[in-house]
Amino acid sequence: MIEKIAVLADSGSDLNVSNKDLPLFLLPLRIIIDEKEYVDKKDITLNEVLSKIDDSKVSTSLPSPKDILETFDLIKSQGFTHVICIPISKGLSGTMNIILQMAQEYEGLNIEVIDTKNISMASGYSSLEALDMIRNKVPFQEIVQKINERLTLKKVFFTVEKLLYLKRGGRIGLVAATVAELLKIKPVITCNEHGIYYTVKKERGYQRAVNELINQVVEFVADSKSYDVTLLNSNTSLDLSELAEKIKSRLPKMKSFHLSNITPALAIHTGPEALGIAVSLD
Repeated sequence: MIEKIAVLADSGSDLNVSNKDLPLFLLPLRIIIDEKEYVDKKDITLNEVLSKIDDSKVSTSLPSPKDILETFDLIKSQGFTHVICIPISKGLSGTMNIILQMAQEYEGLNIEVIDTKNISMASGYSSLEALDMIRNKVPFQEIVQKINERLTLKKVFFTVEKLLYLKRGGRIGLVAATVAELLKIKPVITCNEHGIYYTVKKERGYQRAVNELINQVVEFVADSKSYDVTLLNSNTSLDLSELAEKIKSRLPKMKSFHLSNITPALAIHTGPEALGIAVSLD
């Protein structure tokens, strides 16, 4: 059987791929503002979400079973035979579980679902690797195996100026958030081996947290000979050009560097002044 392979990711992977010829399909998360629903990145922008985040009732919801079914139908209609689904961590979102349920019942496609145990571009990098292997004619099962084997080579670290938004989303307890705000403590957060947020460091003040963000990435890459880096932003007031140069100077073996806004659906849980650095080791 000739394999024609597609990759399915969700918008929480922060992929900004402009090449429409790639076999990449994106499932958008949903954003609900004052009971009106928007499609992530399609119906609403990052700035629009951030302008409403403090004065409106804002939440997110998962892609519906209908969205997933229609996407599978679209993939099949374009002649694809196999799909590698690479959503964000099931420890942070229910998207993966819904995809898994739909995939088990769907006929006409060979579907594998991978838990990246990660979020944002730390998840997105796995999709980019899969696309690269597809381009190089690597067989389906080998791609799935290699993506799974390389999950621990990807990481995202981020910090926020205010803990309010993580607290609202249930990502941090009320007492912890209140004490941290009083002491001006800013966390540096990543995902653990189960794909759940945990704080790797706490700093007094936002700028010190941003510096520690870079330190954590430097520690993660260690003596790696090559790696890709993405700086992720949610309307920080810091000079991004200056910050980018600082990151590049600390990570001299960088193969590629990108600057990207986080998707609106993720910004709801981080608020403005959020910064992240995602890295993928070769």
